[in-house]
Amino acid sequence: MGLKFVIGAALAGVLNTLWVGLAIAAMAWALGRFLPRTNAATRHLLGWAALVLVLLVPFAALEREPVRDADSISTAATVETPSATAVPEAPAQPAPPRAIFPLQLHAGDWLAVAMAIWMVFGFLQLCRIALSFLYLRKLKRGSHTAPDALEERFRYWVAACDIRRPVRLLVSGRIASPMATGFRHPAVIVPSNLLAHFGESELDHVLLHELAHVARRDDWSNLFARCLSAVVGLHPVAAWTLRQIARERELACDDWVVSRIGEARPYAASLARLFEVCRGQRRVVLATGMAGRASQLGERIETLLASGRQFSARASFIRVGITTVALLALVAAGAQAPHWIALAQSPTTTTTPTPAGDAPRPVNPHGSFLAALVAAGYGNLSVDEIIALKDHGIDARFLADFSQSGWEKMAARELIEMHDHGVPAEMLRALRDAGFQHLEIDKVIGAYEQGVRPGTLKEATQYGTHLTLSQIVKLKQAGVIQ
Repeated sequence: MGLKFVIGAALAGVLNTLWVGLAIAAMAWALGRFLPRTNAATRHLLGWAALVLVLLVPFAALEREPVRDADSISTAATVETPSATAVPEAPAQPAPPRAIFPLQLHAGDWLAVAMAIWMVFGFLQLCRIALSFLYLRKLKRGSHTAPDALEERFRYWVAACDIRRPVRLLVSGRIASPMATGFRHPAVIVPSNLLAHFGESELDHVLLHELAHVARRDDWSNLFARCLSAVVGLHPVAAWTLRQIARERELACDDWVVSRIGEARPYAASLARLFEVCRGQRRVVLATGMAGRASQLGERIETLLASGRQFSARASFIRVGITTVALLALVAAGAQAPHWIALAQSPTTTTTPTPAGDAPRPVNPHGSFLAALVAAGYGNLSVDEIIALKDHGIDARFLADFSQSGWEKMAARELIEMHDHGVPAEMLRALRDAGFQHLEIDKVIGAYEQGVRPGTLKEATQYGTHLTLSQIVKLKQAGVIQ
């Protein structure tokens, strides 16, 4: 299984389940919006649950092995035999019509390009996170302590809200908007010019909002979300869900503040005024703050002023659990749905001469297991041997590959050992081409476990002098050959 196959299988899994992920995200959004008395903290957790399911559902659609092209299956399974002992060919069967679905995703260089784009995107996002982290450390070191009166009110709210984390209050002239920073030593940083523009009650609202981020540990959840975005940010549904999580995080902090002060209208007025003062600010990736984007401000104020609202800072884990169970039904449906896209790989066409007088018939890799045994020359096995082969996972494809390798016929026990140790038929073909036709199976397995591969054998034969298999193993371990 090569890297291109892994990348292609992952891409096919994402594309096949994209509609399932979209349904999960849409259902989570609808339930969070329209279920009565569902607050922002609950929707925030529900967004994380939906994101986990969106990222897990593609694994249910991963291809275990590539789909062979229909036009080349018959060619790949053909074995040439000498004319003196030619086996009568079976009557030609009409080729089945090519199905429109699933669409075949052919492995090629474009998969490597896609992988490179994804890696560059993730690297740039991680660099942005690292730079933000360094900026916040420098910012905290360059900030100074708050005035005594403000520090006293800050400590009052820390005690009144029962915040257990050791948080500091700092003032800085290098920022335009208040922010809460983490991680092991969290701090609330207030811009110095804000002290002159805001009154006492407005500063309380600012401090409470930033303390809400500290109490909810949003610094850690934001860091995790940013790192996750670097990995899955190109997944459209995951990217949208991460934006919804960030949005609900701010709304949850607004609810947290109003639940403490008891009034929404004064806090909404402070929110609008703060945005006017901090307009055009530079945003910091790893910092959470009261003044968000303009596109979200109107919605936040409208939500705060909605009539009949009950503000609660606690998330309902029961609602999240029930909704997650409902979303799992979509995951199960996506796992059972037919695939629209499949990873296709054209098999290499090979014609291998087999020893005269003992040529097995071509094995149909898609036929029944018993028919494949007979075609491969194993029609005289006992029932126990047949069952043992099947119990060890040997199928018609495995028999076809080993039958066409040109290797001498193996006992059932030897087939099982080769399968259990993962030795492919290509290894036997390479050994035969290198002149090792009559080797004990234990030696073949031992060489394979020591890292000898078909490419190793091919490189060793170019040396000129005939080497033994043990000598090739030594050269491989010494790094002389690959």
